[in-house]
Amino acid sequence: MAIDSRRGGDGGMETVGPQFLEMMLVSGGDERIAVDPFSGRNRYGTPRGCAPSEIWLSSSTASAVTPRGYCAAQSAMEAIMASTLESADWFESLRHRLIRLFGIPGTEIILSASGTEAELIVSILGKSLLKRPTTSLLLAPKETGSGIPLSAGARHFLDTAPFLTRVACGALIEGIEKADLEVMSIDIRNRDGIYRGMDAIDQEVISAVQDLRRRGRGILVHRLDVSKTGRSGLRRQTAARLLDNSPGDLLIVVDACQLRCTPQQIRADLEAGFIVMITGSKFAGGPPFAGAVLIPPQLVERLRSIELPPGLAAYSAARDWSPVLKTHIKSSFGTAANIGLGLRWEAALVELEALFAIDERTRRRIMTRFGGFVREHLSRSAGFELIDADHDDFCGEAKTIFPVVTHDLRGKPLAASVFHDLLREPGRRQTGGLISDRVFHLGQPVAVGTRTALRICLSAPMIVDAAERFAEVRDFDAAMTPMRDDVADLVQTWSALRDHMEPSFAKQAAFLEAS
Repeated sequence: MAIDSRRGGDGGMETVGPQFLEMMLVSGGDERIAVDPFSGRNRYGTPRGCAPSEIWLSSSTASAVTPRGYCAAQSAMEAIMASTLESADWFESLRHRLIRLFGIPGTEIILSASGTEAELIVSILGKSLLKRPTTSLLLAPKETGSGIPLSAGARHFLDTAPFLTRVACGALIEGIEKADLEVMSIDIRNRDGIYRGMDAIDQEVISAVQDLRRRGRGILVHRLDVSKTGRSGLRRQTAARLLDNSPGDLLIVVDACQLRCTPQQIRADLEAGFIVMITGSKFAGGPPFAGAVLIPPQLVERLRSIELPPGLAAYSAARDWSPVLKTHIKSSFGTAANIGLGLRWEAALVELEALFAIDERTRRRIMTRFGGFVREHLSRSAGFELIDADHDDFCGEAKTIFPVVTHDLRGKPLAASVFHDLLREPGRRQTGGLISDRVFHLGQPVAVGTRTALRICLSAPMIVDAAERFAEVRDFDAAMTPMRDDVADLVQTWSALRDHMEPSFAKQAAFLEAS
């Protein structure tokens, strides 16, 4: 059930002020979520609260909490402070809502502070289920998260953890031996950044599995649902065959942390016996960071009597785990509840529930039209290259991530980080001409071969807003006008920045060539 604001025993409303709520929204995480006192932003450029006047096309990385999400989190916090709901019941209600959206009967859910923590939890559970030294076979970790290779090996991936102010980045968490977990990676692109294709990826995974079996290793095979650039790795049919042919030495994990597939697809993955990782802080539009691990019913009973390493307590709270799982496992959590995590999921769930209440035809129509806007405006300038322009569909939904490389007048790629910073910091734009003073957030630079791309992304809140406008005005073109105008302003500003900076880029290139 969703939590509504309640009245206290004296009939008055327990009101949660913005300062307290926003402090709670960024609690229960690591240094990534910490807000810089000077900028008022975290390392992803998101503030504690809402920023509705800014243009958030950055959902492949992170977005600010929406007004809808903010109100949902405030209502939840008020209910807790009014003592009308125990936090244990609240966390269980969050899991029930996730199961209604994505689960099948018997699904159990573990909440996590981020997708990287979800990977850590999955790796530890995988090793316990396989009951042998295990290899985590990752697909394209450069297109998932920088900390994933470390967390997949049950190592600290930063210098801080949600419940420890200092850890040793790269060190094994307490209770894990070096031989217990190793990590292998398979790329989905070649050195030039060209997508390798499913046949090549599938065959490399199959060969790696065969080799690991000869070594007697347990194998945790990852299927990449959607990467930072909107590509996938390992066909579902191939993953299912690997699992069907498994003598108990292999598990499949679906990395759906971008959450850009349909609920039907996640249910199908759970039916197939796959573990699924999701987050509420990418496409869902919740504030960073909120993750979850969905355990299929086939694996729940197998988790009976396993023991979690004590080092996991730095990342996971007791109420992150469903009651069923807590009765199955032996654990010693140092923290009862991660309230900040729960609030972030409240904000994400209100967006997801609104999204999937929209009929599929309208939802897909909005997605398709957004892609049309992006292509139309990028095509007007020779300075932009849309990566994987021929890749138009995934997971049964329209494309919602558009990676873009910026070129100079000679066709050479330019550093994406320069434009990323200038687009979200209007005060630094010195173009000497008419240019938008709006704040534009794009997905952070990502390497595509030797080039770097920024990503223009559609999010669930954008779809919900467009659908609400359509329901009100009954004119689809009019409902899509704000989205079209935002994309047009972005590309015009981006293009003007490139043109203004062209002389300085040319001078730098000439200097480098001469030296």
